[in-house]
Amino acid sequence: MVPPIIPTHLPPQRLLLVDDDAVLLETLQELLTAEGFAVTAAASGEAAGAFLEAAHPPFDLVLTDLVMPGKTGMDVLRQALAINPSATVLVLSGYGTVREATEAMDKGAFGLVNKPLQLEAFRQTLRRIVERTQLIRERDQLKGRVQELEGRIGRLEAIQGRMEMLAQRMDPRLPETDQLQLLKALRSRNLLDEVQFETARKALLAGWQP
Repeated sequence: MVPPIIPTHLPPQRLLLVDDDAVLLETLQELLTAEGFAVTAAASGEAAGAFLEAAHPPFDLVLTDLVMPGKTGMDVLRQALAINPSATVLVLSGYGTVREATEAMDKGAFGLVNKPLQLEAFRQTLRRIVERTQLIRERDQLKGRVQELEGRIGRLEAIQGRMEMLAQRMDPRLPETDQLQLLKALRSRNLLDEVQFETARKALLAGWQP
């Protein structure tokens, strides 16, 4: 038995499937679900647009027919990438749609699949898409981690600046009670938070001990 594209121990990737052909839509939905995707099926471009707008978090993958009445696959492509620029969009292209397929690639589609589907080639394309999506997730996680670390560094620098300012203002010739009052004044002006105030107060009291 061929293992699914997305292993069962991993969370399924959310995929929006769009096609106005009811038989093909049902067939692809069953196939993609068996491969480990969490599939939302839309029978028109208009339905796809509503699903895209309502999805939180946005879809990881979008697989859309290119030529449909009303809202076309090109419209779905534009909307999907406008909502989530990291989304991977794959277009289904029938014979006679070479110009439209080329335009879709120019507009940001990851790739295209020709109809009628060649199952093994389709599965290989899906594997590449899954690998790409995982890399995008790892990239976004790293970016989030970097932003978190930058925020922590900024907070530490702010604390350091406040403590340096405190050291400059704390004249050692002042009586101990005046130094404590200065600490309280800095806290009241939000120049020290409670943790910083308690740390400085304890250090000050320790310095009073003979």
